[in-house]
Amino acid sequence: MTLPTENPQSKRLQEIVKLHAAPLTLYARQFFEQYDFHAAEEVVQDVLFRLSRLPNEPEYLAAWLYKSVRNGAIAAARSAKRRKRRENNWVPFFQTENNIDAEQIAQVLQKLEPVHREIVMLYIWGDRSFKEIAELLEMPMTSVFRKYREALDRLREYLSEPVA
Repeated sequence: MTLPTENPQSKRLQEIVKLHAAPLTLYARQFFEQYDFHAAEEVVQDVLFRLSRLPNEPEYLAAWLYKSVRNGAIAAARSAKRRKRRENNWVPFFQTENNIDAEQIAQVLQKLEPVHREIVMLYIWGDRSFKEIAELLEMPMTSVFRKYREALDRLREYLSEPVA
């Protein structure tokens, strides 16, 4: 039995990581707001994983790596911007005198029962209709709407509680 480190493909991948991981991460950071190191690192890891799954190494390895990282970073950055925009668009809806941000809302959402949280997430951030949510969750649309209203009431209660 051969250990993964003894495998020639594994050794080659280790060489590629050692040679390219840091420069690729630095390159990817430029595409993210505030040069997010973790998001860039995640993109690079995804590209290296995809490389390990290819049947053959690309002919122009460095070009393939940089192109893949660029495309992945652009897609991830766009996704993060869309998510942030959606979250911030709904902050005023939950706004109280405490001036809450999207991170606080995310924490408060975790306090909801799973089905209530799922309905809120699907309706607000997933942009799904109550009818679509009812079909997805296999429950009557009236129940979905009732649970949504209950969830909003609970969220308002949680958000109006004094911060400890």
